[in-house]
Amino acid sequence: MRFAHGVHIHLLRHGIAEDHAPGGDDAARALTDEGHKRLRKAAAAWRRLVAPPDVVWTSPLLRAQQTCELFCEAVRFRGEARVCADLVPNAAPSHALALLEGEALAGTAGVALVGHEPHLGYLLGLLLTGQGRMPVPFKKGMLVGVETESRTSLVGHLRLALPQKLAGEID
Repeated sequence: MRFAHGVHIHLLRHGIAEDHAPGGDDAARALTDEGHKRLRKAAAAWRRLVAPPDVVWTSPLLRAQQTCELFCEAVRFRGEARVCADLVPNAAPSHALALLEGEALAGTAGVALVGHEPHLGYLLGLLLTGQGRMPVPFKKGMLVGVETESRTSLVGHLRLALPQKLAGEID
């Protein structure tokens, strides 16, 4: 679904990943088998509800990249996902907002970002309220859609909030 005047933004949190081992590399944590399974179930709903975005950005962390691959396949995205270091868990949401502003100014109609908490929650709060300190928490595998009012303002309206479990139950 596309909107005539603004930008349609999808935010997706990665699925269930391996536990963080003491001294282990957080960036290398992969999705678990259960994480893959649940995301594949949710993918059928994504395919029905999400038009292929023009651009997809993903965190460099493995679990987000694996989630991104499943999302891109589900929504029939034809391009190549771009990796962005500003989508890691503790990145400043203002950096992702600047990325989205650049896409809006370039005329991009649909953008998807795949990342982590707490980053995505703070970014969503910023997109919905214009305030940087009002996070909206994401569950693992949750997909959210926001429609901006225009290409010059990234404050937008919530259009979709789909937890992974509910998405997996949609036929």
